Amino acid sequence: MKKVFFICILIILLISFSLAIEIRYLGHSCFRLEFSSGLSIILDPYSSSTGYPIPKISADLLISSHEHADHYNPNFLEKKVDIIVGTKNNGADWNIFEKKLKDVKIWNIPYYHDEVEGKKRGKNSITVIDAEELRIVHLGDLGTILTEKEIKLIDKVDILFLPVGGYYTLSQKDALIVINQLNPKIVIPMHYKTEYTKNWPISSLDDFLSLAKNFKIVMFETSTIKISKDKLPKSTEIWVLSYK
Repeated sequence: MKKVFFICILIILLISFSLAIEIRYLGHSCFRLEFSSGLSIILDPYSSSTGYPIPKISADLLISSHEHADHYNPNFLEKKVDIIVGTKNNGADWNIFEKKLKDVKIWNIPYYHDEVEGKKRGKNSITVIDAEELRIVHLGDLGTILTEKEIKLIDKVDILFLPVGGYYTLSQKDALIVINQLNPKIVIPMHYKTEYTKNWPISSLDDFLSLAKNFKIVMFETSTIKISKDKLPKSTEIWVLSYK
């Protein structure tokens, strides 16, 4: 009996250590997530009108926070796959969804693309993913700080994809407020000026990082990382992934 018990414990430990999510940053607000089950998801695929080259990449599902071209491209992949969009009717309405695929729970929270309840830029959708004992939150084009309602719905956050370029999204100072509102373990910046969006009126990553000196900033030379629950930092860190 003792031998069987220890074998069971070993199996549980091996399973827990194998739980990890691969995150690949594809530029702008686009990420590819791959889970231990083999399921792969792309968040906020952009169109070529952004200036970013469309990568040759595979996935099982596309999810877009809203219907703007820098976040929504149903033809992002060479192969046709299902796409879930958090808004409909060109951003006039929300499309609320909740799905579970291979032990990965995916759902969304309605919110706005601006500080005047969508009157400027329409509606936005916050994507929440629960998998591998982690909660991942993609804020899309969040246009204003969160209210208590959204904070309670989002609850505990492990990895937060946060727009930091301002202008089309919340300001850089408000981005820091959102970090403090949600208190995530890892913040991954997105939606900032690069050589591909040099003519856009958004700010650079360096502008945001210069304001974020109270947080530990970790720079990666790669676009891809693997993260598991046991590798999370104890307090909030900003992890910068390469988009190349």
